[in-house]
Amino acid sequence: MKNDFIVNRGRVTKYKKLLLMVFGLVLMLSLLTGCKGSKNIQGTWHAQNGDERNLTLKFTDKKVMIEGDEYKYTQNAIGIENGIRYYGIEENGKNYSIIFPEKDKNIALMIEPESTDNYFRGTLIFAMNKKENPSYSEYAERYIN
Repeated sequence: MKNDFIVNRGRVTKYKKLLLMVFGLVLMLSLLTGCKGSKNIQGTWHAQNGDERNLTLKFTDKKVMIEGDEYKYTQNAIGIENGIRYYGIEENGKNYSIIFPEKDKNIALMIEPESTDNYFRGTLIFAMNKKENPSYSEYAERYIN
């Protein structure tokens, strides 16, 4: 009887640890969902869309302004895959990814991913550059194809 108590007590301890781990993971994910935009994406960007229209995007910690229109966003992902850094953002229920295809943090792509399982696969929305006007077609050819 005494041994049964020790075994059961061990199970309870394992369940408590598992419950604490799950609770911690849920807490982390909920905090990440409401995160401010990373410093790497904040700032003023020169951008060009698929129609070769030059635009200005300005990211703050919680908003992006595109040619005077303001949109609230949250950052919901960050990662590195094959040495390429990306950030996932959500605006009004739509997911986007901002990808830094080079070590130069002045060059970026904004993509509307097909799913949040792969932030790199989707539709190129903007070619982005902090220093000069980018070329959508050149960025697409260089970084997407």
